[in-house]
Amino acid sequence: MGFGAAAFGKGFRRFSVASLVTMLVTGGLGATQAGDLGANKPTPWGGVYERTSIGVYLLWMSVLAVVLLRASGHAQPRGQAA
Repeated sequence: MGFGAAAFGKGFRRFSVASLVTMLVTGGLGATQAGDLGANKPTPWGGVYERTSIGVYLLWMSVLAVVLLRASGHAQPRGQAA
């Protein structure tokens, strides 16, 4: 994430930092419930934390793919010949 943030301008850098902070916060919140999970106790919101953390990473990867495609010059509007 750091290399991508450094390589692709201010907007992508902000998006990368926000994604990283979100992943760290939700990962930390999920980790606080690890003891309860091992003791077979209820873990309210644990699944939401995990899915949010993974979802943010997958969203970041998707946005990175679009940024790389546009930077390569291969992105064509619909109806345009290559």
